[in-house]
Amino acid sequence: MRSAAAEPSVTGTASARPESSPHATSSPANTSSGTHNFTVPGIPGDNVVTAWGSYTKIGTARVKVTMCAKQTGTAFSAGAIALVYAASGASQNIGATILTGPGNTSCVATTFILYTAHLKVHAFIGGDNGTIVKTGPVLTIY
Repeated sequence: MRSAAAEPSVTGTASARPESSPHATSSPANTSSGTHNFTVPGIPGDNVVTAWGSYTKIGTARVKVTMCAKQTGTAFSAGAIALVYAASGASQNIGATILTGPGNTSCVATTFILYTAHLKVHAFIGGDNGTIVKTGPVLTIY
């Protein structure tokens, strides 16, 4: 997993954030061209992280994924992960992780080659010993 903690990209704006959150835990496939926004489901029972992102399919072999997370409550760390899958089932991921406290935002973006079969995202809360304490429901984007 690539971590944004080493080189955080902190921003005060959220250009990838959609106006509303029509997604619960799954989403119909959207293969049309252009940029598509999504909201990552929250972690039930916790108000620690809010996450969102976007993806753009580039031709048939590439997809650009942007993932942002904002820490909204107290935790050692919080963030969100986007997992992209190839037709073979192989996967790659990027994560937006915050280690600096409530109110801060981290965004990451990567273009993946040959990982256009599926995109899944989820939020998480991290503990101080390098473990994931809790995860939210997985949202299948496509």
